[in-house]
Amino acid sequence: MINFYIYIFLLIIVFLLLFTATYLTRFAPKKIKTITIFIILAMFVRYFSSLILFLSSNIKYLYLLKVFFFLNLVSVPLLALTVLYVFVRMDNIKFSYIFIIASIILGIYAVAMYKCPGFLQSTENHGYTILFLEHMYIYWIYIVVNTIILFTAIGLISKKSIIKIGMYFVALSALGTILELILWTMGIMLLQEIILGDVLWISTLVYALNKVKKRNI
Repeated sequence: MINFYIYIFLLIIVFLLLFTATYLTRFAPKKIKTITIFIILAMFVRYFSSLILFLSSNIKYLYLLKVFFFLNLVSVPLLALTVLYVFVRMDNIKFSYIFIIASIILGIYAVAMYKCPGFLQSTENHGYTILFLEHMYIYWIYIVVNTIILFTAIGLISKKSIIKIGMYFVALSALGTILELILWTMGIMLLQEIILGDVLWISTLVYALNKVKKRNI
């Protein structure tokens, strides 16, 4: 039962962090603001879907939430690229490239949503969740992406010009996501949903936007 209350607490934290991030986008440069708003909206939609699944007692129509439920698979890679840009201060690299990357990721996501059926499953405590039971490789691809981000962050921490605390945030977020997903694929579910990694990543985004705010005031 304690997992039930922890999950509710983390859901509240997610929404509070997303509202905070939404406010902080006001102080971001136009391109960072645009991609960040997309990331925040995608996460809002994901967690509204999670909330509906959590509160539902009737399975009818819940499958329609699949395309929204997995939006963290799109949001987190874009979030990671955005915060890395902020923390490494890569002013010599055009941030516009992220929109091309976003288009590619969205295209891959659309194909995956079309070709890979999701399965509704009742959870131990309350409500339902959606799983890719026949396409577990999707989770492993997500683990690999976070592993690449983790080693990128570790490799950049020694650089002089970077925001070191931010890079530690990135490394912790990637590591937390990797561990949570590996445990989940082994059948060890710490909570109702995969949420801890997302909480860490959204916290990292809030920290990055705070840095952008201070830089632009």
